[in-house]
Amino acid sequence: MRRVLALVVVASLTFTGSAQVDNVPRDVIEQRIEAAAEQVGGDADVDLTALFQILTDHYQDPIDLNSATTQDLTSLMLLNDVQISSLLQHVQRNGKLQSLYELQTINGWDVNTINLVRPFVNVRENALGSTASLKEMLKQGSHEVILRSTMNIEERKGFMDRKNFFGSEYYDADGDALPDFGDDRVRDSLRANNKVYLGGPYRICTRYRFRYRQNVSFGFTAEKDEGEEFFKGSRPDGYDFYSAHLFVRNIGRLKALAIGDYSAQFGQGLTFWNGLAFASKSSFSLNVKRNGVGLAPYTSVNENLYMRGAAATFALAKKWEITGFFSKKKIDGNVTSIGSGTDTLGTNIEDLAFSSFLEDGFHRTPSEIGKRKSVDEQIVGGHVRYRSSTFSIGATAAHVGYDATLARDTKPYNQYDFQGNENTTVGVDWNLLYRNFTWFGEVAQSANGGMAMNTGLLIALDKRVSMSLLFRDYGRDFHGLYSVAFAEGTNPWNERGVFTGIEIRPNRMWQVNAYVDRFSFPWLRYLTNAPSSGFDWLAQVNWRPSKKVEIYARVRHQDKAKNTAEDIDGIDPLVRAEQTNYRVNVSCKVSNSVSLRSRIETVDYQRGSAPLQHGFLLYQDIVHRPMKSPVELTARFALFESGGYDARVYAYENDLIGVFSIPAYYGRGVRWYGMARVTPLRRVDVWLRYGAWIYRNQTVISSGLQEVAGNVRSDLKLQVRWTF
Repeated sequence: MRRVLALVVVASLTFTGSAQVDNVPRDVIEQRIEAAAEQVGGDADVDLTALFQILTDHYQDPIDLNSATTQDLTSLMLLNDVQISSLLQHVQRNGKLQSLYELQTINGWDVNTINLVRPFVNVRENALGSTASLKEMLKQGSHEVILRSTMNIEERKGFMDRKNFFGSEYYDADGDALPDFGDDRVRDSLRANNKVYLGGPYRICTRYRFRYRQNVSFGFTAEKDEGEEFFKGSRPDGYDFYSAHLFVRNIGRLKALAIGDYSAQFGQGLTFWNGLAFASKSSFSLNVKRNGVGLAPYTSVNENLYMRGAAATFALAKKWEITGFFSKKKIDGNVTSIGSGTDTLGTNIEDLAFSSFLEDGFHRTPSEIGKRKSVDEQIVGGHVRYRSSTFSIGATAAHVGYDATLARDTKPYNQYDFQGNENTTVGVDWNLLYRNFTWFGEVAQSANGGMAMNTGLLIALDKRVSMSLLFRDYGRDFHGLYSVAFAEGTNPWNERGVFTGIEIRPNRMWQVNAYVDRFSFPWLRYLTNAPSSGFDWLAQVNWRPSKKVEIYARVRHQDKAKNTAEDIDGIDPLVRAEQTNYRVNVSCKVSNSVSLRSRIETVDYQRGSAPLQHGFLLYQDIVHRPMKSPVELTARFALFESGGYDARVYAYENDLIGVFSIPAYYGRGVRWYGMARVTPLRRVDVWLRYGAWIYRNQTVISSGLQEVAGNVRSDLKLQVRWTF
């Protein structure tokens, strides 16, 4: 594999061209992506494709700050609401900006903030926008085709019945003999009994998309995961997942039209929010307010978390708009038959129930295939909003129905969770700008009467000091099937809390962010057999001595109640589970083409009187992106160690364009990866990435059908991208 990478790099050096993607410097986009990814939390395989596309679009078609809306500025994921509010009020009071330099006079807009957003904004009016004709849109729009494949080098147990063409074949770590795969009856038995995967070991993704600025988008995505069949067996039609969309924005009174697959986001996420939502708490201590973008095209590969149907937003008047949305699709679920009966005509029917939703999208074995698209889901809803320059208020209603009954297991902690086959959620959200503060919030109610609310303030105390406050009270019986609001827990119910954040910018070199969050859970939770409470605080100091160097240090402490880890008969008593993370990160641009990133992070975790678990991560990144060469090179070398999974450390990794990952580092060993981008032809880019985990004192990695014998687990990724 090292020879393959070396050949690619050496061959690449013979070309000449530009190390840019769509005429966008890759490091400019990636820097913003990594900053936004910091808010995702512990998601090892998050899809930030939409954010990459938004930043690329705005680089080529900058946002006019004199006519920008809150939604426009929020879509960048680079500004907090204090900065956005200050800008909008400055334009309202003083008229249009004459220059980007005028931003320095606005509260919260320091030199670093201006440099961060400068590639994506301007102060000139957009000359084309929605006034362009269809012919102009088709002529000036861009087409993109992406072909991507991922393959494992060391064979997983689930593929042990087939030849591995890229690396070592699977063997039993204990030395036991493998089944006789040459016997068709043995292979058929293994497959029928979920002992091996049905499909090949390749993940394949194909994507086409046409875009004209933010006005028109249409395209399709097709994907199969490793282990899924391809043009045979359970998938005679090819890919396991197909998605297509047509999206139009800002055509006269039609503010948005979505046909096919799309996402819908409103308010603070309490009543209805579909699609990616960043983590509630991060070092961005002012980013506690959700800003629903309304309708947006769906271009991701998650096979369950999307809407499929049609939706539209119309401007009823200058300050009023209305949105209607409809979705009908099949989703994955653990379905069990609970009986049969007859309808009014005497026809026998089967009553079905499912115990849980499945979101991983894997359909690799007969068992997983049996759960594929097993539940019909239908969503009907709408949203009405009044919006002025300083105040907006909206009302949302959504009805979700299934053709099977959700019947969760009878664990005490989920006694108040939603069960049944339909639910309606209604809510009201608001946002008020007044001088140097923003007041926002949302109140929602589910069909059973359960209530949830949150409200907060964003305050610019001074040009250099800003604060955020958020109070939340989510009833234990609130049912929000599509609720994604600020919360300590996974879902916004059974929780009360108060969050306080602060950001201090004494000068252009220093910035301090901190928050404290206290929360309580009125009812039981998973692994917590009693009502409980806890707190979480973070402090981070950033130092930028020059444009080429940035250093930050961070400490975060979390304290929650959990069941004891001791083996005790009866009800497990609660103990405190405490975790403290320390991090120092250094970024340095040593030349116009070479950047270095270094990080050291430690974590201490202890649950009651159980032994302390300690985690450690040290890595060095090097990024080589010369502007006058068709080659990009990125590499990381990392050392890590943890005393258990609870002491794992998450870290963002560079990946193929449009692919983003934040894996957990745990165990003991070495992690390294290398990635190269080559431009052999104009508008054609080829990416090759190889990465490996090398563990110490391990003879087996992972478990089940993902088990790898030995101490090395690696993968190879290849992607071709053509734009025209």
